[in-house]
Amino acid sequence: MKKFLFAVALIFGLFAPQALSAQSEGTQNYFVLNRNLQQLKAISLAAGDLAEMDGEQFGEFNVVICGKAVKDLVNPEIMDPIIKLAEEKGVQLVACGFSLKKFGVDPSAIPAQMTKVDNGILYGFTLQKKGYYSITL
Repeated sequence: MKKFLFAVALIFGLFAPQALSAQSEGTQNYFVLNRNLQQLKAISLAAGDLAEMDGEQFGEFNVVICGKAVKDLVNPEIMDPIIKLAEEKGVQLVACGFSLKKFGVDPSAIPAQMTKVDNGILYGFTLQKKGYYSITL
């Protein structure tokens, strides 16, 4: 009987870690809340590296821009290279509507490649609840 229980425990021990690792696999999604446009190059490059590391499991990479940084979203000189790199690396740039309103930025002047949300912080919490990895810079 002891041998039987030992064999069952051994078999369970061998297969249980595989089942757990299978559960942790799947689409890897990311979210960054950012207040500084100068960091967007590094963020986009990191997204590209994560895409390579994750392979087929790489999903979405969202960067919400909030705070005073939204003032520069309407400046093509600043935004064109940022948008180009973000698109190359699979990064979706998102403007925080609350910040746009607070700093008097016309939402219709935001580049067409960007999306807008009413509240970037709430959007971030929503993504976290969906299992996105997140960081605030």
